[in-house]
Amino acid sequence: MKKIILISIVLLLSIYVFPQSKVALVIGNSNYKDMPLKNPQNDAYDLSLTLRSLGFDVIKKINLNRRGIENAIREFKGKINPGDVALFYFSGHGTQVNGLNYLIPVNESISNEIDVKYNCVEAGFVLDNMEDSRAGINIIILDACRNNPFKGHRSASRGFAFMSAPTGSIIAYSTSPGSVAQDGSGRNSPFTKNLIEKIKLPGLKIEEVFKEVRKDVSSETARQQIPWESSSLMGDFYFIGDASSAISKSEKTDIRKADENIPSGESKAEPHESSSNNSGNFTDSRDQQRYKWVRIGNQIWMAENLNYETDTSWCYDNRKINCVKYGRLYNLDAAKKYCPSGWHLPSDFEWDVLVYYLGGEKVAGKKMKSTSGWEYNGNGTNSNDFEVLPGGELDGFGSFSNIEYFAFFWSSTKYGNFGSAWSRGLGFGGDGVRRGYHKHNGFSVRCLKN
Repeated sequence: MKKIILISIVLLLSIYVFPQSKVALVIGNSNYKDMPLKNPQNDAYDLSLTLRSLGFDVIKKINLNRRGIENAIREFKGKINPGDVALFYFSGHGTQVNGLNYLIPVNESISNEIDVKYNCVEAGFVLDNMEDSRAGINIIILDACRNNPFKGHRSASRGFAFMSAPTGSIIAYSTSPGSVAQDGSGRNSPFTKNLIEKIKLPGLKIEEVFKEVRKDVSSETARQQIPWESSSLMGDFYFIGDASSAISKSEKTDIRKADENIPSGESKAEPHESSSNNSGNFTDSRDQQRYKWVRIGNQIWMAENLNYETDTSWCYDNRKINCVKYGRLYNLDAAKKYCPSGWHLPSDFEWDVLVYYLGGEKVAGKKMKSTSGWEYNGNGTNSNDFEVLPGGELDGFGSFSNIEYFAFFWSSTKYGNFGSAWSRGLGFGGDGVRRGYHKHNGFSVRCLKN
């Protein structure tokens, strides 16, 4: 009986303690010697930003040769754990030879079918590595076959051949088997442009996403390009499960609990004093400092930077007046430890939930920035009362820099194996939110309600 109970506990922990991760490899090849393409590198860049805002850990690669593609696939496989969602995307030239599909690298001499077989990457190499990783869901998206890739020759078969999706997989093609896809006259190909739009729609199963893409691509190309899919998925997958973001069931439960508890007067670290439940103030019981908070979507954020004094935190230029205005700058270890009771340093994913809710990485920064205090007309609209001020940083060499120009914030999520963590940055020169990773800097801290 004890053994049965122990096994049950282990199974429950595997379901609830270790959430399913989402990993993506996005490749865009534009710089072909003989037949360059305008859009694939744009496609890869824009899709990477979108997937990252939806919680994917994205590996983005641009203009890879054969060895580069193969190494990227191996790196991708190394990040996938059993049960994860794995997504592979390729934009560029592709073709088929004798029923096998090939991704065409840059910087390779491709003039006939023999060159394709020995200088290109067979699509089965991607499928085999994804299957071997034992991912729970495999998503393969091929926006290739832009036109005839052979210099001075014609391929025996146009476009890709049809591939059956292995169990637990879905393969999406930008056009029907044996057909050629358009590169497009805008920034993105017709297929990828619509894919980026449709995966942001909440509540659509992945099959419904591709159906919506197919309808719009067909319409925009006068039915010259009809995207196809092959699916053997055993369950449902949503890029976004609801209007707030693609967040896990356990995270939704935590958010509901937060919703039920706010406002509350039971603890000095609880948000309170707001008739609308969308903003208010709380007191940090450690030093009696008062902080504003704001509800954005289903998250509750501090609307000011943390200013709790520790041995490993600093006022910019060591001037206390800067701490009053901008809060303190913390090293990574301190940032993880010193949020008030009932609050925590947000994870990389929790930052992404916020950024996506505000429209994505390209535009969220303007909505988050304060309406004054940024140099060179870099002020924001502060339309959500998040009120980011340009508090600068303590750089890795121990110098203060970038006050009134940039704001940097820690996340709690580890990057790599050398003690770094993901971060977010906002600057005077744009409306976006930049994702980076750092280790030795002093950054600002925004805490998130438990």
